[in-house]
Amino acid sequence: MAVNLRKKYSKNSGTSKKNRPYRFQLDFYHNGKRVREVISDVEFLPSDTKEQREQKKRVVDKIKADLEIELANKSTGLTSRELKKASFINFFEEQAKKKSPNTKIAWDNTLKHIIDFHGKKLRFEDVTENWLEKFSEYLLSSDLSQNSVRTYLQKVSTALNQAVKQKIILVNPFNYIDKLKKEENEMVYLTKDEVQEIINTDFFDDEVKNSFLFGCYTGLRFSDIKRLKWSNIKDGKIQITQTKTKGAVYIPLNENALSILKSQKNKSDYVFKLSDHNSSVNRTLQKLISKTSIDKDVSFHSSRHTFATLLISSGVNVFTVSKLLGHRDIKSTLIYAKVINEEKEKAVNSMPKFEF
Repeated sequence: MAVNLRKKYSKNSGTSKKNRPYRFQLDFYHNGKRVREVISDVEFLPSDTKEQREQKKRVVDKIKADLEIELANKSTGLTSRELKKASFINFFEEQAKKKSPNTKIAWDNTLKHIIDFHGKKLRFEDVTENWLEKFSEYLLSSDLSQNSVRTYLQKVSTALNQAVKQKIILVNPFNYIDKLKKEENEMVYLTKDEVQEIINTDFFDDEVKNSFLFGCYTGLRFSDIKRLKWSNIKDGKIQITQTKTKGAVYIPLNENALSILKSQKNKSDYVFKLSDHNSSVNRTLQKLISKTSIDKDVSFHSSRHTFATLLISSGVNVFTVSKLLGHRDIKSTLIYAKVINEEKEKAVNSMPKFEF
């Protein structure tokens, strides 16, 4: 089905068309009715260079071509065009409700930034490549870390992928923009002596203290420790399906872990009684760390890093550590081996120089 492009000049009677900005209008017939839609996202300015004008025209031509394909597809044409005018905000909220409490925090934060940037009236057809790039620029200028911006954009992309599955949109525009690279954060882990210091420190919240130490002994993530049930512990082993990867892990319990379990005996189905929110537990954990001499930015996830580095520094091979952590790719585990090797190099290089 043919779609015509017509220039729509800005209204300014005192200026000739040559010196007025314009946008293109999509002009086509559908179900016997003439439809005219302005491509509001792409504006041609008198000051545009030839290269800028050609680039914008390519975007317009792509929109026109996508529309022609969509209209030609009788099974999805009208439905898709009607749905694309639906609220992306409402759709995003519905997707967020399906997430776990910890994951939902990131979705809620993303939604807040979307509304701050665009407002509450955001339709699917508004979420274009250009919109995503501008939203990314907005986030980067909002005093957020690059990794936080990357996380928020990924939530938008996940929602758009779901919209593709539901045939609301044909393609995810996020696939066509440059992606932000993940910044490597400093890995914070504890030494054997620092773990011992935490053990020796009296603290008002045994649940947080014991669960953190349990993470140091087992390598479980916060999400898995929070939902750990007594029924997951059989024959001196933990058998659990990981919340994040959905992979099954079997972790033998050493004496340290077993001693924690003895002190956690309660009538509840769950081993630990923790807040649903990682941030709340981390705040309590910071209070525990402040009572020690440990000068590190420790979070609950540091317990997992501690488990891995203590094993590797004790001579356990990387493949075994990878299995215990439930990594799907051994490259994730090799990071710990690299950290330990760097620490060894620092130790050797710290020796005094001798005169020969």
